[in-house]
Amino acid sequence: MKSGQTLRFIILILIIFVVQSAAFIPVMPAACAATGPALSSSMESAGGGSGKEVLDGFADTGNGTGVTGGTGENLLLTFLGIFLIGLALNLTPCVYPMLAITVSIFGQQSEARPFAVFLRAVVYILGMATMYSVLGLFAALTGGLFGSVLQSPLVLLLISALFFGLSLSMFGLYELQMPSSLLNRIGGARSATFIGTYLSGLFVGIFAAPCVGPPVIWLLTLVGHRGDPVFGFMVFFVLSLGLGFPYLILGTFSGLLNRLPRSGAWMNWVKKLLGTVLIAVGCFYLSLAIDPALTFVLIPLTLLLGGIYLGFIENSPTTSRLFAGFKKFAGILLAVMALLIFRAGQVPSLDWQKYPATDAELAGPAVVYFSASWCIPCLELDRRTFTDAGVIAAMSRVKHFKVDLSQFDSPESQKLREKYRIAGVPTIVFINAAGHEVKSERVVGFVTPEELLARVERTKVAKDSDSSADVNAVEPEEKPSEAFLVADVAAVVPGRPFKLAVHFKMVDGWHVYWLNPGDSGTEPQITWKLPDGFTVGAPEWPVPQRFDKPPFATFGHENELLLAHRVSVPDTVATGPTLTFEAEVSWLVCKEICIAQDGVLRLELPVVTGEAPGNQAYALLFAETSANLPVLSEYWEFRATFTGRSARFEAVPKVAGWLGEASRVSFFPAQQGVFRTGGSRTVVENGKIVATMPRTGIKLDPVLNGVLLVEDGSERRILQVAAAWSGE
Repeated sequence: MKSGQTLRFIILILIIFVVQSAAFIPVMPAACAATGPALSSSMESAGGGSGKEVLDGFADTGNGTGVTGGTGENLLLTFLGIFLIGLALNLTPCVYPMLAITVSIFGQQSEARPFAVFLRAVVYILGMATMYSVLGLFAALTGGLFGSVLQSPLVLLLISALFFGLSLSMFGLYELQMPSSLLNRIGGARSATFIGTYLSGLFVGIFAAPCVGPPVIWLLTLVGHRGDPVFGFMVFFVLSLGLGFPYLILGTFSGLLNRLPRSGAWMNWVKKLLGTVLIAVGCFYLSLAIDPALTFVLIPLTLLLGGIYLGFIENSPTTSRLFAGFKKFAGILLAVMALLIFRAGQVPSLDWQKYPATDAELAGPAVVYFSASWCIPCLELDRRTFTDAGVIAAMSRVKHFKVDLSQFDSPESQKLREKYRIAGVPTIVFINAAGHEVKSERVVGFVTPEELLARVERTKVAKDSDSSADVNAVEPEEKPSEAFLVADVAAVVPGRPFKLAVHFKMVDGWHVYWLNPGDSGTEPQITWKLPDGFTVGAPEWPVPQRFDKPPFATFGHENELLLAHRVSVPDTVATGPTLTFEAEVSWLVCKEICIAQDGVLRLELPVVTGEAPGNQAYALLFAETSANLPVLSEYWEFRATFTGRSARFEAVPKVAGWLGEASRVSFFPAQQGVFRTGGSRTVVENGKIVATMPRTGIKLDPVLNGVLLVEDGSERRILQVAAAWSGE
């Protein structure tokens, strides 16, 4: 083999190494800083560690999830990338030596007939595809299992140790290779049949674990988060096609086999190169388990030391001056990569001030950012918005306070939540020069740097009159939603209860939130002012819908929402006079951005005797809303269990076959903040409904309450759920 040919081959491997390093090392810390809630102090700052933002960016094919939800172009690019990853794995030291051996054996068994070798290679590839595709199916069907598992510091330490152990094989401390017995089986009589070849391909991928492991773990997390079995199968099937493609080419065109570079000194060097990659990946998981800030120190240090060693110290025997020069070039390239990754970690950030002790210190202009360590969108804000140079410059010219509401139910958090009427995080409050909130500028959820800058500038010039904007102060066509106070009766009758409701009407595409908004947002807040002796009950929430925006998901209502309350009427109320009912309402309406609205709503009703006349204008809407309320049912059994950082809810019909061909099942837990909604999945499994829900750090209520929606053709069941928790 000529040295030039070998060098071209090494250059190809190095290119693949650079691509894989860019994919698996520099971006992963950023991804983890933008994902789920943390489970320990170290994990809290990491935000989970599953890299789901990057995974979603890779696999997001449109508005839907999985293989069915996007444009053909995006889907093609996704699978093309996965195919190329599989193809690249053939150039790793764990797999490359097997190419020539396996293809040669195929030729011997088929007496070198090209078509027979081709068929045997196809069967071999199908064996590999079966093994990997089963992994993909398992990851998809278990929902967010892999993402949830990667939130445990202990698991992260074990994964780190695994990669460190595999790296030792690359540096020659021990040898991981295909067992001779398996090679003999491939070439022996037992595998002379297509069944034997298929079984050989089925198990062969296990022995390439040191090289295949990092991308496989990444892809398992990807398909686990997507939760689409078809997508999971296709991802790993395409990966297997890429991994097996050289067998088809080399088997069909046997002359190419002789042109492959032979393993030698260059392969030993490449093994050490990949060993460096494995150490870097191990450092990444170690950083997540201890302190994510170490990511941008340990990985650059690994690459820098690896570059020095591989380029200037490593002494694999070679007679090629060209190869020796290439080693130095590669060493310098690794050092440059180390510098770039280190600089990427030096992200500027705001120096947040502590929330002031007195209201006088709060006088603005000021920005108050309410956050929590378990809050997914908060991490996205911290990583994308508050690191923007323009935002940092603008915020430095106004007061800027960050309030940690991680202990959501603590007395301190409760006090601030009540003061600012905070029901969810992230929430950003803007204070004018007089120390009053500019309510029209409030943000709940993620906001882009450009939008934040605009709100800061408007706050600087906001007057006190802007701090209490009424719902009717803006023309209807200029606002995304309106609210009205209505009743199901046209008059009040002494002693007879009626329903009083806030009617929200939203512009197309906008929505308000349910009682549990999900990963971000806040439900409408209502403060009642009723005539003496009247009392109002809890809001009657109709079943919501789910809004997916990976990696987040929220619950809410589009178009309109009638939020009704039962009002008790005293027997002693005098007839004749008109009574005034008042509701101070604040709500969040969202589309691409969220806008806070509020106002004081009033309704006047006369008092009469006899039968209460109905409100004909709203009779149909009240009836439709009542039909969408959850009901208790004795024909279902509910179970709720939790283990560690995952929870499971089961709904079992007591009558066999009740689920039928359920086209849609959805579970909406009522407790806020305890589950990562974006990672939750509800499916029909073995005649029962199963919901899997990754947990955050907030304590569970003793009973799991919520709403279960089951749709079977035209039939629709909305069930009220209450199940006591069992588990650890």
